[in-house]
Amino acid sequence: MSDIERCPACGVPRIISGSFEWTDGGIISIKHSPKARMVFYESGNIDNVFRGIEELIGVPIEHIAVERKRRDTRRFMERVFPELIERLGTILGEERPDRVSSIEPARLEEVLEIGAVSNRQATAIGTAYGYGRIRFSDLWELWDAFPWRTQIIRNPYSVIFFSADMLATVEAFEQRDLQVRYEEVSDDTFLLATVPGEHPIELAERLKRRSYDVKAGDITFETCAECGVPVSVGLCRWDLDAGTITDPETGRRMAFFDPAAIDTVFEDLEAELGEDVPEAIIEAQRRYGKLSMSAENWRRSGYDFKSWNATRGLGNMTAFKADSKQVSLTLANPSMHLAMVGMAKALYELAWGAESSTHEWHRTDEGDLVIHIEL
Repeated sequence: MSDIERCPACGVPRIISGSFEWTDGGIISIKHSPKARMVFYESGNIDNVFRGIEELIGVPIEHIAVERKRRDTRRFMERVFPELIERLGTILGEERPDRVSSIEPARLEEVLEIGAVSNRQATAIGTAYGYGRIRFSDLWELWDAFPWRTQIIRNPYSVIFFSADMLATVEAFEQRDLQVRYEEVSDDTFLLATVPGEHPIELAERLKRRSYDVKAGDITFETCAECGVPVSVGLCRWDLDAGTITDPETGRRMAFFDPAAIDTVFEDLEAELGEDVPEAIIEAQRRYGKLSMSAENWRRSGYDFKSWNATRGLGNMTAFKADSKQVSLTLANPSMHLAMVGMAKALYELAWGAESSTHEWHRTDEGDLVIHIEL
């Protein structure tokens, strides 16, 4: 994706600086949707944590995660591409045909042009966000179907979330409900196809849209003088051909995504399956964290972690105290709070070579996340 414009000073894609703003409260806000927020987070653990939760609770949850992510991504695409969506809707009409041959021949070229333009733009967003290498499937030419309904992605940031992203994008442009299927066709390469179908009825009244309370903070960032993105973000390596972002300090892959896609799923699971679910989520994150991280990440000052959290959009650390026996910390404006508890346990155990730890956590009346861990 060499056609994606980068900042000449720091190299971050202009899509990032044009879409997001890092605030003093430890939040990454979306400029055209101020009430929404994003995180810039290690993406290698998304599918692993979901799989780990399924293993611990014995209940499949992938369909819930896909449905949650689909809803928010569809709203995002409808806000970003209203003119293209309206043009396509005018041509397709109320019947919404499923086959290319059903379109009036005089309008077919226009339809395929809209599909190609919208796909290039949506792919550029996904590439800049670190979602992987995205392209049309080579197989679509053999079918009498819309080409944008089939894609191949190599090295996805999360096959679960990308399935939802693709489904939502196609739904936004066609303005109809669909379903998505995926299969791994080679090592870490997936073929995804969307087909007409209804969404799970039992989820219709669940997974309500998540909103986050916001408190002002005291965080300041050293930013790029050209585009305004934090310098620490600019130090990451964007490989636009591969669609990946790598943190050079940790070597781990990063991606931008909506934390509500995780928080709402976790809240729904707890409401349906009971209070044991949060502990299963924390444990799944702790296990993956200990497999993927280094103890050096914890052996820092509280100020380092304040910056670390804020850069990722995880909130504003307002208190931090640690020694060889226990650690306590408080986060204002937290997101993915259960994952944060599990991550804190993993890092603290790694730092002191411990096999396990005990923990307590709660949310204050103001929404702050308070975590206490003991060895």
